[in-house]
Order: sequence, then structure tokens, then C-alpha cells
Amino acid sequence: MSAKPRIERAALEAFVIEGVDATTTRTIAARAGVSEGAIYRHWKSKDALAVGLFMDCHRRLSALVEDEASAADGIKAKAAALVKAYCAVADEDWLLFSFHLLQLHHFLPYYQEDGRDPVTLVEDVIKRAMINAELPPGDPRVLAAMAIGVITQTAQNKAYGRLGDDALSAHAPLMTAAVQAVLFAR
Repeated sequence: MSAKPRIERAALEAFVIEGVDATTTRTIAARAGVSEGAIYRHWKSKDALAVGLFMDCHRRLSALVEDEASAADGIKAKAAALVKAYCAVADEDWLLFSFHLLQLHHFLPYYQEDGRDPVTLVEDVIKRAMINAELPPGDPRVLAAMAIGVITQTAQNKAYGRLGDDALSAHAPLMTAAVQAVLFAR
């Protein structure tokens, strides 16, 4: 494995365990078995490395949410697709996903893209379902927050070791039922 992927994995491990602010480039370099200079050959700073890792996961999640929801027909299927997208990203690379999950509050201010973030995409799915009379009227922002919360709170408990070593997708049927219940609750 070349230096860049080793640095990324070492950084993720340190960021998840110690937090971004407490992690130093010295720590990352030691974990990766490289010099500190090797880090700066690929990134301007530790923060640039952290933002890059966060945004890689954020973009992947956004793209998968959009693709899965677009391919599904009807709001119940779209709710299942939302869960499927989050589980796929989590199960592909749990370390990266848990870093993303645990650092959302820290890095979302850096997200300056085109409204294709997971939350906005879910809000749009809900709005369209309301327009098409698949869902009763309500506030799509609140419903999206609640629906995504079902998934992210479950993932957070997994990150904190409360759910064991199961893949997040092992909990997909229950999360899907809960997201659907949230969407239809009034």
C-alpha cells in the first residue's frame, strides 16, 4: 500500500479515537509509518486531510442517496432506498463512515456545494411525495431530520459499541420500518 492510503487510514483511526482537534500530524505519521513530510506532500494541513476525508464520504453518501431514491418507485420504496444508501456507505468503509458521522457538526460548514447533500435530497423526496399526495402535508425539513435521525442514531450507537460488530445493514429492516413510520405519522 502506498503512503497516501496508509496516511488516510491512520488519520481516520486517530480522528475517530482522539478527535480531529486532538490529533497531530506526528500521531498520523507514526500510525502510518511515514514521515510528517509525507503528509504534507499530499495535503496542505491536517485539517485539509480531515476535510477531504469527510467530503469524500459526504459526496459518496449524497450520490448514493440520490441514485437509490431515483431508482425507487413510491415513497415507501424511497424510504427503504434511503436506509439502503446509508447502510451501503457504512458497510463499505465503517471507519470512514463513523468518522463522517461523528464529525458532521465539525465539517458541515465546509460543505459549499450544489444542494446535493443527503439532507436536502431527502427533503426533496419528501416534498415530492407530499405534492404527489403519497404523504400527508407536513414540514419536509422536520420529517427529513427525523427520518435520517433513525438511521444516524442507530449508526451512532454502533460507533459507540452499543450494537456489537454487526454491519449497519443488519438493522436495515427495522430502520426502514421506523423511517416509514416517521413519514406517515401525523
